[in-house]
Amino acid sequence: MGYIKDTWKALPTWSKGVIGLGVATLVTVEGIKIYKKITAPPPAKLPQGGAGLPVVSYTNTGAAVLWNPAPLAQQLNDVMGGLFTLTGTKDDAWLQVANIPTNDMLTSLYNYFNSKFGNGKTLTQWINDEYYYDILSGVKQKTLQRLADAQLP
Repeated sequence: MGYIKDTWKALPTWSKGVIGLGVATLVTVEGIKIYKKITAPPPAKLPQGGAGLPVVSYTNTGAAVLWNPAPLAQQLNDVMGGLFTLTGTKDDAWLQVANIPTNDMLTSLYNYFNSKFGNGKTLTQWINDEYYYDILSGVKQKTLQRLADAQLP
């Protein structure tokens, strides 16, 4: 502990200010994230009997296995609604949208996201309005094209 204390004392005043500002910014950003999680509305309950949810497979007994769009919608909201989200994190979420196998599943995700997190904007508009992303990966354009192909504006 003595080494850290001595090193801190040896730093110029401006360095201590920069470090203090960085720590304050980090605490503020993390505080905002925690506040958003605490005040976030509870996850929407899925309709009973699977009304409106796509069937993705069947069990051995023939019961339908329904696709739940809620986890991916939450992930999309987290990466597009947060501050300082890394571009790779957005690309990972957008790639999952672009690679959804059926239009029924994509429409289910689109409708769920719009009703739960849209705030007057569609999922397509949310993605289109993102400015901080990896322009070299092409994932944003691929995802927007997948939504356009499914006629989801």
